[in-house]
Amino acid sequence: MKKIFIITSITLISTILNAQNAGNENSKYRFGLKLTPSINWYVPEGKIISSDGPIVRYGGGLIIEYKLAKVASLQTGIQIDVDGGKIKYNNGGPNNSNSNTISYYYYGLDDIIVKYNAERSSPASYTHYQLNERAYKVTYVTIPLAIKMKTKEIGALTYYGQIGLNNSFRWKANANDELQVIDDVTNELGTKDSKSKINITQDISIYTAALNFGLGGELNFSGSTSFTFGLSYNLGFTSVVKNDSDYIGRRANNTDFNPSLNPTGYSVSKMPQSIKSNAILINLGVLF
Repeated sequence: MKKIFIITSITLISTILNAQNAGNENSKYRFGLKLTPSINWYVPEGKIISSDGPIVRYGGGLIIEYKLAKVASLQTGIQIDVDGGKIKYNNGGPNNSNSNTISYYYYGLDDIIVKYNAERSSPASYTHYQLNERAYKVTYVTIPLAIKMKTKEIGALTYYGQIGLNNSFRWKANANDELQVIDDVTNELGTKDSKSKINITQDISIYTAALNFGLGGELNFSGSTSFTFGLSYNLGFTSVVKNDSDYIGRRANNTDFNPSLNPTGYSVSKMPQSIKSNAILINLGVLF
């Protein structure tokens, strides 16, 4: 991913420099930089996972605009986006019938979550945790593609609307988790705990896409140089996590489960999950 980012950045910078050297105010190319502080939240599907509120994130990068007509441009570029959201798991307790328990195994010596196994052979080496809440921090390399429609200059401002697609490729991801120890012998819940900056990169989808649309304005300084500002909305339509987690397990107790009379009345599987990301962004930048 780092190699892709470097190669793409070099290509875009070369395009920018060529456009600048060849250009003047009538050039079809414009380039610039932007910052995008944002409010992000996750929208899970199903009843096991639910949203737990918004979280503040950020992004920024390079802008390239290619003029298609007097009022329309194709906008692209490359940017680093830090996305995320907070979710909670609706656990019913490992000793209750007709309930779910979402959990993972943690290896303290390496500070990692290990691939899920319902029957760990070395229980002293691992801690089995019920996962109650999680806050995600996911870094993407994003290549946006958008159509930008502008008005004529009104006073000192030009107004625009845009719509397009954000193509985001996973770089790295970590999570802050709220947990509770599970005793694998008695199935009782024990001490509450929390873990910070747990590496969950392998549990995140490599590619995610979002519809992006927004409004804003440009304040011209001189020539083709403008300060640009606006608001936009990202509507995710692909899951940010893998459909079946290799690291989180789901234990589903049957309706007739009883820890003493029917201790085997449950099933264990990889955690099925689908979570989409939404965001409101403030767009600040300079175009040349």
